[in-house]
Amino acid sequence: MLPIYDAIAFVGVVSEGVGHNRPWILLVNTPEGVKQYVVKLFTTQQVQRNVLTSEVICNVLAREFGLSVPPAALINIPEELSLTVPPELQPQFDMADPRPKFGTEVLVSAPSYIPGLPKTQINKRISLDTLYAFDNLIKNADRGQFKTNLLMTPDLAYLIDHEFALQEADIQLPKQGLHQIDDKFLRQHIFYPLLRKGSRQTKSEYFGEFFECLRLLNIHNLTPYFQQLIHIGCCSNQQEITRWLNEMKRNSVTFVNQLRGSLQ
Repeated sequence: MLPIYDAIAFVGVVSEGVGHNRPWILLVNTPEGVKQYVVKLFTTQQVQRNVLTSEVICNVLAREFGLSVPPAALINIPEELSLTVPPELQPQFDMADPRPKFGTEVLVSAPSYIPGLPKTQINKRISLDTLYAFDNLIKNADRGQFKTNLLMTPDLAYLIDHEFALQEADIQLPKQGLHQIDDKFLRQHIFYPLLRKGSRQTKSEYFGEFFECLRLLNIHNLTPYFQQLIHIGCCSNQQEITRWLNEMKRNSVTFVNQLRGSLQ
């Protein structure tokens, strides 16, 4: 399960992003001391659409595939803390769902990835083909050229922002035949151009690591997180997600072949 922490002070808002979903940066009490967390103030309507579930489950799943994510937690924001924020932000708090909120630890010196970085520099931090496959697995169309949702440190690349992944409309299983990957999850992906430029030999070696991770994926590892979300009333699609992941695992060979075919 994710730890649950209490926020103790407002620091600011994330400079990127606009509108009422702009995350807050808060000081949070943790067993290791006070830390800064980026916290998303989803509305009740958004939570009912399982965006909090998507954030939590994708954060956990990413680690199953050897991908880096910031440490996550559920954050309580006391009413009295909201009174200390700038007046223009008060409506955002008032509109936010009152239940615990999704937050990730602030990463120091981790700017957003900017397309155009040499492939050799990216390969030192993350497996391009694994991320491409992972985003297709979770149906994440929100890691593109203009909004990369990838933070770069000198050593690693960290995945963030999965609220639009695993949406019910995208993980419906076909009544017959094989599932086909929607083009919006392929050509718009941040690493599609780089992967497509690979040689025939290189492309034939793509997705080997991802395939092994998917084949050996223990979906039961997600159960404690689903139960925690259900306990706080923030999850209604465990069955759909579990069914989807089981089906993709069962058809892992076909899925990987589809991914390779998408890069021809």
